[in-house]
Amino acid sequence: MSGVFLRTVRALAIAVFLAACAPPPPAPPAPSNPKLDALFAQLHAAGDAPTAKLIEDKIWATWAESGSPTIDILMERAQIATASGDTSLAKQFLDEATRLKPDYAEAWNRRAILAFDQQNYTAAIGDIQEALKREPRHFGALAGLGMIYESLGQEKAALAAYRDAVTVNPFLEQAKQGAARLGPKLDGRET
Repeated sequence: MSGVFLRTVRALAIAVFLAACAPPPPAPPAPSNPKLDALFAQLHAAGDAPTAKLIEDKIWATWAESGSPTIDILMERAQIATASGDTSLAKQFLDEATRLKPDYAEAWNRRAILAFDQQNYTAAIGDIQEALKREPRHFGALAGLGMIYESLGQEKAALAAYRDAVTVNPFLEQAKQGAARLGPKLDGRET
């Protein structure tokens, strides 16, 4: 019986060792939001800009839903502080929102906007990347990324961001203009 026991222990030890050495399984994809999925489908099917704008507004409203009264208050106070010119206080509120609910993409996006307005492009890019990890379809963040890269003279990266934004929202005028401005030059079609 001791031989069977030793073989069992040895097999178990090998299994544990192999499991520890194996690469971790890939992270599961972020759960989809059926409401947003339907809105994005409607956005892509929109026949004109006014219809698309109505759907876009619904997407923004959905993104604003944090699901937490505390986060909602922090976001509201950040907006009030920003409007009154107190960007330091606004950043404190947004920092707290991202700390308390790190999976809330819109808090990261608003922080990025605040950093962009202060010309802190490094912070803005970092916050946009965080927003996009949580909501890869955030066309506002993508367009903002294009604006930042264009401001920094990184035209290829700007064009890619603008094109990504247009892929997500074909009616996003700012991104369409950015792609139209940079595309011919970078694609070698400029005359």
